[in-house]
Amino acid sequence: MEILIKTLEAMVVTLREGVEAALVVGIVLAYLRKTDRAHLSPYVYRGLWVAILVSILSAFVVQKLGLDPENEVLEGSLMLVAAALVGSLLVWMWRAGRTLKQRMEARLGAVTSGGSGPGLFLFTFLMILREGVETVLFLFALSSTIGANAMYNMVGGGLGLLLAFLFGFFLIRGSLRINLRSFFATTGLVLGLLVFKLIANGLHEFFEVGLLPSTETVLSVVGFLTKENTSIVILIALIALPALTMLQDAWGKRIEVDASLSPPEQRKIKAEALRLRKWTTAAAGVALGISYLLGMSLVVSASRGYDPTPVPVRFQETIRIPLGDLSGQRMAKYMVKVDGVDVRFFIVRSQDGKVAVALDACNICPLKGYFYDGDQVICRNCGAPIAFDTIGTPGGCNPVPLKAVVDGDVVVVHAQALEEGRARFVRR
Repeated sequence: MEILIKTLEAMVVTLREGVEAALVVGIVLAYLRKTDRAHLSPYVYRGLWVAILVSILSAFVVQKLGLDPENEVLEGSLMLVAAALVGSLLVWMWRAGRTLKQRMEARLGAVTSGGSGPGLFLFTFLMILREGVETVLFLFALSSTIGANAMYNMVGGGLGLLLAFLFGFFLIRGSLRINLRSFFATTGLVLGLLVFKLIANGLHEFFEVGLLPSTETVLSVVGFLTKENTSIVILIALIALPALTMLQDAWGKRIEVDASLSPPEQRKIKAEALRLRKWTTAAAGVALGISYLLGMSLVVSASRGYDPTPVPVRFQETIRIPLGDLSGQRMAKYMVKVDGVDVRFFIVRSQDGKVAVALDACNICPLKGYFYDGDQVICRNCGAPIAFDTIGTPGGCNPVPLKAVVDGDVVVVHAQALEEGRARFVRR
């Protein structure tokens, strides 16, 4: 299910940006045909292909720079830059969406008034390049988000671009006539939620390195937006709402035919409208089916992982816990009352037998603790997966270190270590 979620997230990004690019090309070509300037169409296609090549080159540049995937400052900066770019695009769409076609035609009229092919090339290049660069930054930011996998972005991004190409093909041919204003208003609103999620991920990275101050309230909100379940809800909205819009456009109005046309022409128009309605219904049905599966995954994820109930342990100079307590499980939790404060810690054992001990508290997130899933511990606040080898590493979104010694089949924890960790559990 995780593969489906991450793949769809990348697919939505490239599909959305690709559809916007296809819309630009479609309007340009339609305008040229309407004004008997179809001979300038090759300049449009050249601008399109050059912009695509430059966008691809920018992706290679990002990779060739050898960017450190664990560099929180770089990750956070890229996420915020991508969020700012897409956010500015959304503001522009909300303001100009109703007159998008008319404004573009007015600008094109000025460009082509003198038969300027190079000017038309530059216009198309800049419009498409903006979408391409945004896509590269957005996908790179998604690759850096918590729990992401670059392979998901490759598969999902490629699928999204393929669907966007098909959209552009049908749009230019005039066979696909969906209400673009409703489509972009709906997806624009929901994509705004995805922008907020990117902002949250960027802030989370800055909080990890202490670049920005934070509070438990802020971290609770940021943690909610970075969790996997939030991604699922956003994806459901991204897929389902446009599908419902398409169904409304397809079935909300009766098929009207000009009565002055001949009967054969009327039948032809009706048949074309019915064919389009069937394809729209099928596409929307698939989208709603995917949304249903994602909704079911929310139910499944609620019971995912293992979070044992902390076992009370008496506070004493030396606490010895047999590893046999982990028999059949990968994690065991314990709770010790230190000067009136309940201090929680956990012991985990990896699949290859390694043992790690840490406090059941994050360095930066609120006191919600961790659960075990696969061979990782997961932060309950933000959903960040913590690799086994980094458990107990100081700083960042990691469990607070707890000094302990593995003595044969026993874990030894000294009272001083628990006293040092007590401050983290004192309610602020």
